[in-house]
Amino acid sequence: MLKVAHIVTAYSSVVTILDSKLRILDRLKQLDVNIISSLPDARETRKPAVRHLPVRMHRSIKPLADLSSIWQLYKLLKQERFDVVHSHTAKAGFITAIAARMASVPLICHTYHGLPFFEGQKRNTYQMYHFLEKIACKFRDHIFTQNKRDLPECIKLMGSESSVSYEGNGVDVEFIKQSAKKQLSQALKEYPNKGIRLVLLSRLEPVKRVDDFFKVVDKLKQKGVEVSCVVAGTGVLERQLRAQLIEMQLHDCVNMVGFSDHPHGLIAASDIVVLCSEKEGIPRTIMEAMVLQKPVVATNVAGTEELVIDGETGYLMDVGDIVAITEKVVCLGEKPELREQMGVAGFKRIREYFNEKKIVEFWRDYYLQNVCRQM
Repeated sequence: MLKVAHIVTAYSSVVTILDSKLRILDRLKQLDVNIISSLPDARETRKPAVRHLPVRMHRSIKPLADLSSIWQLYKLLKQERFDVVHSHTAKAGFITAIAARMASVPLICHTYHGLPFFEGQKRNTYQMYHFLEKIACKFRDHIFTQNKRDLPECIKLMGSESSVSYEGNGVDVEFIKQSAKKQLSQALKEYPNKGIRLVLLSRLEPVKRVDDFFKVVDKLKQKGVEVSCVVAGTGVLERQLRAQLIEMQLHDCVNMVGFSDHPHGLIAASDIVVLCSEKEGIPRTIMEAMVLQKPVVATNVAGTEELVIDGETGYLMDVGDIVAITEKVVCLGEKPELREQMGVAGFKRIREYFNEKKIVEFWRDYYLQNVCRQM
């Protein structure tokens, strides 16, 4: 029986990006599965599928607080005597790499949900994140990437092709469908008026470019297209985006609901799911949209391009191309039969290529095969 800890910075990530995978992993034989993250905030009511252990971690870089997090995590890993630690997200990944090596954990893994450094960043930011990841990778035994575009850079970081695996991503199809049914009636109340229903579910951070979505809505209004929109998520830009919404006079057709405990219902109630990010891993929102047979209008970035087949399951546009995004929303808004056709194609694609159980079994097999080698 291997004792495994998955580690992520924020509790919200525990109950969104990881929970269904950990639920499956915990059912497999030979593993004792745990999750480590910061404590939930007061609004959070969801419980993780496996045992949760708290360690305070910050999403942003705070050197003194980060040193404290490394020390707290080191003590916890030493006390619990884990055989495997598997981190997710950049901040948790850096802290885990150092703390786990200090604690002599036999196998240290990390999954990149999109590299933290990417084309289009400010030069200094890119160089800083690249440097930090190079350091972290010196302490890791293996890394996984969720998208194929990042594979060459991951191999450079580790210095060895054998230390890198393509993981992909997936979702629990039946769970999402059942969850959407339960949440639908509540979600319908969140849409502010009549018209084509658009939803964007995202952390409210610069890389997600939620303000581009506002620009799209503004153009739609100028064209006389009636829309009813929901933006669900929290983050550092929440206050700024709420002010921008009022300034652009879009508050009558865009409802910023903040944290939502019914995200699947919001997708099920929508006509089109939109994502304007400049960076993604394999975005879960889009996979959930495809499960619920909704067409996607998104930016053509790593990860997203592996999910959406342009013109078949949705549309892909260049980052920041507000005119093109608007045109595709108008096209789908006018053609319900096309929305249905793309939704069906998206569901088939998820069923065939984005199977969560296969990913979890891949993790399990890798842990079992490699722990003894590292001890």
